[in-house]
Amino acid sequence: MNKYKIAVRLALFCAAAIAVSCQKESLPPADICTNGECDATMVFPVQRDVNGYYHIPLDWSREYLPYFSVDVRASQVIPEFRYNDESVVRANFDSDTSWIIGDSLVMTVPIFRPFTGDWNQSGSPLPVGWQDISLNQFAGIEVNIAQPTTIYFSKKGQAMESRRVLGPFIPQMIGDTITVAMKVQWDAGMYSVTKDNYIEKFIIE
Repeated sequence: MNKYKIAVRLALFCAAAIAVSCQKESLPPADICTNGECDATMVFPVQRDVNGYYHIPLDWSREYLPYFSVDVRASQVIPEFRYNDESVVRANFDSDTSWIIGDSLVMTVPIFRPFTGDWNQSGSPLPVGWQDISLNQFAGIEVNIAQPTTIYFSKKGQAMESRRVLGPFIPQMIGDTITVAMKVQWDAGMYSVTKDNYIEKFIIE
């Protein structure tokens, strides 16, 4: 009798297991972004030429090494995958160009006399002189013109936007063609999407 009950229970368990395995599995959504396929783009401050290159004019007359900014735009994720009704989209950058800081890096700082110095009309002190401070402790450090830190996008209209500063550039780079790459991730939990096929080329002038 006990053997019969065990056999019946085993048969029922197997039948239930087969039924569960035959059920249609939950499939991920076809698109996690509002406009269909998730996409992003880099927007340079100038138009690209007929060959697909951006010519970036920089101001080399300033006291500091020049740099410029690239605006970046990306799709939003659908509401089901937002956090507190906000899309979580992030990007990282890399480039094929870097330079090494030498032992002659100098920072110029102002010198103030808070009690005997002059003040401007807004109440801020005016410098009475300037002092050069050597920063040779940074000698040998490699500087990639695309910072590796992660940037996050914020909602602007129907898209997500952010900005990446490229640089600083040294005079030896004038005329060089530089490649910058962007990797973007759209956070949707286990259905997150990552794309790293965003590549642009620009020429320093």
